[in-house]
Amino acid sequence: MSGFIAVAFAGLLVQQAAPHPSTQTPYQAPAIRPFEPPSDFGREVAQGDAADDLHRRPLEAPVPVEAYDRSYEFTPGDAETAYDQGVASAEIRADQAAGPLDGRWRMVDAAGRTVCDLVLSDPGTGPVEGGWRGGPGSGGATSDGTILTLDGLGELTLERTTSGWRGALTADGRTRPVALSRPG
Repeated sequence: MSGFIAVAFAGLLVQQAAPHPSTQTPYQAPAIRPFEPPSDFGREVAQGDAADDLHRRPLEAPVPVEAYDRSYEFTPGDAETAYDQGVASAEIRADQAAGPLDGRWRMVDAAGRTVCDLVLSDPGTGPVEGGWRGGPGSGGATSDGTILTLDGLGELTLERTTSGWRGALTADGRTRPVALSRPG
C-alpha cells in the first residue's frame, strides 16, 4: 500500500511542459473527403456481367503455363474498378491540395552532411507541422508562415529552388546554410 502511495505522490511532483503548439489547433475535417462508396455499393448488378463466371472450377490436376489462354485472375468487376478509381481520385485530390513542403525531406549542410530528416504536413493553407529526427535528437516542427521552428534544433528559414529548398538554420546564435531535398 505504501508503494502505491509513493508512486501516486511521485506522479504529483512531475512537472508538465506547456502543450506543443501543434496540439492547440482543434481538429477539422479534411477539405477533401476520402472515397466513400454509396450505400448500395457492390450490390447493384452490372450490365453485361450477370452471365459471366464469377469463380473458376477447382483445379483437378496441375495446369502447365502454356495451357492458359487468358489471364491468371478474373478481370476486376465494376465494383472493384469503381472502388480503385475512387481511392486513386481521393489520393490525387489530397495531393493537389497539399502545400509544397508536404512529405519527407532530408536537410544537409553546406558540406553535404545530413543534419536531420523531416516529415512535414503542409495543408496548403495554415501552419506547417511535422517532426524531425537525427542530429542531436528529435522533436516537433511548426511554422508561422515564414520560419520553421524545429524544437531542440533551431529555426529554419527557407526559399524554394528548382531542386527543393535552401535556407539557413539558426541555433544558439549561429547561422549555417542548409538545403532540403527529397530522400532518395
